[in-house]
Amino acid sequence: MSLESKVWSLGSRAARVSGAFAQVLRHGAGKFPRSARNDELNQSKQRRSASQSDTPDSGRETFFDTEFLKKLERLHLIAKRLSWAGAKGEHAASRKGFSLEFSDYRRYQRGDDLRYVDWNVYRRLERLLVKVFTAEEEMNIYLLVDTSRSMAEGRPAKLDYAKKVAAALGYIGIKNLDRVGGASFSSRLQAPLTLGRGRKQVLRLFTHLDKLSCHGDTNFRAAMHSFTNLFPHPGFVVIVSDLFDPAGWRAGLEELSAKRYQVLVVHIVDQQEIEPKPWGDVALIDVEDGRERKFFLDDDLVRRYRAELASYFKDIETVCASRKIDYLRTATHVPFDEFVLQLLRQVSSVG
Repeated sequence: MSLESKVWSLGSRAARVSGAFAQVLRHGAGKFPRSARNDELNQSKQRRSASQSDTPDSGRETFFDTEFLKKLERLHLIAKRLSWAGAKGEHAASRKGFSLEFSDYRRYQRGDDLRYVDWNVYRRLERLLVKVFTAEEEMNIYLLVDTSRSMAEGRPAKLDYAKKVAAALGYIGIKNLDRVGGASFSSRLQAPLTLGRGRKQVLRLFTHLDKLSCHGDTNFRAAMHSFTNLFPHPGFVVIVSDLFDPAGWRAGLEELSAKRYQVLVVHIVDQQEIEPKPWGDVALIDVEDGRERKFFLDDDLVRRYRAELASYFKDIETVCASRKIDYLRTATHVPFDEFVLQLLRQVSSVG
């Protein structure tokens, strides 16, 4: 039986318990519909509307203070790059988009290019050692932020948290002299940010993120397909999303992997989505298609919901691991600086 069928058999198709309730899954990544008691529904709508309409002055918004930016500079994005030991006749300048960084020494072998012998070491130790370099290819970093309606949920809203994650990773990339760009997405790819580097690109990135608001439903596969067409050169893709899509998230991730993009998925959920309470009679309303379902939420249903949610998370983790995709899940109640400076070190792409 599919996850969707099992969830429906529990008498609920969703679960999101916050000032409005919780959200539930469909197989492969269902939208977690939002539920609310009738007397709280209007308040939740007002909060979502305010999140979409209130856009701070982009000229003033910088997301972080100076101290936090300095901490970010200690992190760096690590592409899965090519090791190069200085083959005969090859030089960094002959390889477009590459730079050389000293890595190690090895013993001189007959036929090695004498330009790479460390003569200072030879004078001290009378040993011929050849410098070994790492060829670092110029990396494009693509930031893809989910702006579907479900991202307006949460306290703070998942979109607000996602903006800070994207801003932090983009800032790290730019400080490491990589090119940063990206786009937002819901049912399609939107508001692309042209790749760029330098201080001006930091300002463009922050302005771009500041203007994002939630609207539309989600079509993850179509958005990822559009992205690969718009940005065909493989690079490092950071997806910041709640991964709630009725059609599923798997096909989109598999397309990125098949086309040789390096991928980091930052999965953002709200604490109330993973810790629903037995509220009794509730009404669930899908925030993206407006469908409503009423049922009785008791302890047993909450327990079974949590089991299905754990299975859903496990499915994502398994697929990402099999595709060598970095995956990290966080909840909006986790302090943002803690997430960026500590938890991000858990994945291989950032250290």
